[in-house]
Amino acid sequence: MRSGFFLSSLAALSLLTACSSSVELRYYQLPQPAVVSVQPNATAPVLYVEPVMVAAYLNSNSLILQTSTVELHKTSQHQWADPLDQQLQRLLVNGLQQALPAYRVTGQQPAGDVVRLLVQVEQFHGQQQGIALVSGRFHLLQGDKVHSQNFQLQLPQPDEGYPALVDTLGQGWQQAILQFAAAVGTFSPVAK
Repeated sequence: MRSGFFLSSLAALSLLTACSSSVELRYYQLPQPAVVSVQPNATAPVLYVEPVMVAAYLNSNSLILQTSTVELHKTSQHQWADPLDQQLQRLLVNGLQQALPAYRVTGQQPAGDVVRLLVQVEQFHGQQQGIALVSGRFHLLQGDKVHSQNFQLQLPQPDEGYPALVDTLGQGWQQAILQFAAAVGTFSPVAK
């Protein structure tokens, strides 16, 4: 009789403890590299960076972890502080302005014949084995001229945990930005 009372009391205490424990949310943002002020010439060619498009499964607040070849897990406690597409867009515009000082890089649609960059992100998540995946496709357009190219980066995380994953994803995005900048330079070379 006493053991039954003890077990039911223990079960009730466990239930109360489980109900009272709160889930602590952790918020992340991609690393922001130092920005050096770049003042391109007013007559410099314009590079319009269209809003970054992310795959539907990335279009949430949750960080994504790939747990098998076919299974993706949306984290409930580890979330983006700002929408991922907006973070990627800000970093893209700033990174391209740094990498392409001969261009006026803008995220606001200008009038006239300009070079346009459209980036589609298909993977931006971690794998359980400690790999960060950054991949997708980008398109450069100007008039009838079109250049499309895939990008795919796999970076090992130096440490375990979500902070290390976010840092590594940020490094991958910076490497992708350099690929885009190199493609812009060959697509629409600017006289030096």
